[in-house]
Amino acid sequence: MELQSEKDFYSLIHKIRQRDKETLSGYWFNLIKDKDCQFIQGNINDEKSEVGINRNLATLTDEIRPDDIKGFWPEISGYPIYKPEEEILVKYMSALGENDIEIIIPERDVARPVDWDRFDSTGEFRIYSTFIYPAIIDVLTIIEFHRFLDMGCGSGNLIQAIKKSYPDAECYGIDINDKNIEATEENELPNIYLGDSEKINDILPDGLSFDVIIFCGLLNKQVTTREESTKILANSLQRLKKGGHIIMTGYSACYLTANNLTSMGIQILRKSIPENIFKDYFHFYLRQLYLGRKL
Repeated sequence: MELQSEKDFYSLIHKIRQRDKETLSGYWFNLIKDKDCQFIQGNINDEKSEVGINRNLATLTDEIRPDDIKGFWPEISGYPIYKPEEEILVKYMSALGENDIEIIIPERDVARPVDWDRFDSTGEFRIYSTFIYPAIIDVLTIIEFHRFLDMGCGSGNLIQAIKKSYPDAECYGIDINDKNIEATEENELPNIYLGDSEKINDILPDGLSFDVIIFCGLLNKQVTTREESTKILANSLQRLKKGGHIIMTGYSACYLTANNLTSMGIQILRKSIPENIFKDYFHFYLRQLYLGRKL
């Protein structure tokens, strides 16, 4: 069986909702939102397995918040999804549009273990340069821009990659790490500023505004706190032109969701990379990639 249309999708959802609710617990849960439906993905306790089983779509839930499933060993009540249905739904949802489906990863570990040295010498740099930077450059192909700002620009490697495709673009960057600033100087990148991204208005020249502001790994768990992320974005939006775009992504999970961005005056154009949401978590796949336009 395959779902050929949205009508088929909702027929299956209606069937699932006729079941009695069951309580699930597991090591970790993610929340997947498809229009008005919410699903739980995660490592689910199972009496046949000592380590649990990973389910892409384990249960259909009523309205819940990410905080309801934060931490390890969460528990939630929902309508059970059987394995054959899970396979059908995964195939259908993987082919949805980039603004149709969103994966929200709640905070599990409150520690902030990341203490960056020069970014291009860290272990995560390969992941960013191989997977994340190309995804951002792909997004840039669908918008028009002249001047962009990379918030938390690291060693300036994303700026260099963008400049290869857009040599006439004006590039700016801010980073809090002086070793990264030294790296950008070695690479002769102009307009790079040392400072805390929350204080963008104290760092940049008065009146300077941007067509695109990129948050690549900055507004993410294990890098900033939720409060810091919200302040950084709110202050940055003051420097974004009306109709300008933000791009938000990174290796660890983004703090802010589509609802958060909407409440801050951003029209959501893209939430995810749908075909990656259900891929094997033992390998890295970029799942969250937000594109928004300032209203």
